[in-house]
Amino acid sequence: MERKTIIQFLIISILVIISIFIYKLYYNKDSQNEVKIKEESLSGNKINNEGQNLILDIKYTSNNNQGDIFEIVADYGETSLVDPNLMFLTDVTGNIIFKEKDNIKLNSDFASFNTKSFETTFIKNVKIIRGDQTITGNELYLVLEQNEKVIEDNPDIDQNLIRISYNVLFKSPGYTLKADVIEIDLITKNMNIFMNKKLKKVTATGDIK
Repeated sequence: MERKTIIQFLIISILVIISIFIYKLYYNKDSQNEVKIKEESLSGNKINNEGQNLILDIKYTSNNNQGDIFEIVADYGETSLVDPNLMFLTDVTGNIIFKEKDNIKLNSDFASFNTKSFETTFIKNVKIIRGDQTITGNELYLVLEQNEKVIEDNPDIDQNLIRISYNVLFKSPGYTLKADVIEIDLITKNMNIFMNKKLKKVTATGDIK
């Protein structure tokens, strides 16, 4: 009888040990799954929070000392998480309205835009329309007047300038030009057309008068 009791005790002990082992094994697995699910939920909330930076129907306007007006319009944009003054715009139109000379219209698929300085980089399917002239390229940089402090620190810094570059094509009635870069001075309204390498020349087709 004593021997039977001992055997029963051993069997029960073994069963208890096995039960504890199984419980720990599956409990830990469920805990890990729960942690993973929580992490995924946090990632989803982060995406939603970033989505809150999206702004629709954007329009900003500025003007210089000559009374010229610059405005930029976009279907929507997203503020940078690093720089609160920087926005990434989509379906972008820029208008430069001069008191004299032909106005300039700018278009691109995307742009990075500084809401404080109005410094803008237009990218992809970039187009300039000025009177009967059309200029296309891959990238366009626009900067308006710099403040006195910036000019003092860097006298050669760009200002009041449009620079379109990469695969630039200039079309005017009767002729077409291919170049690396075209710059337009927003004060004098003069245009400078050139290649990046001195040995290369701007190519032209048609009759330049």
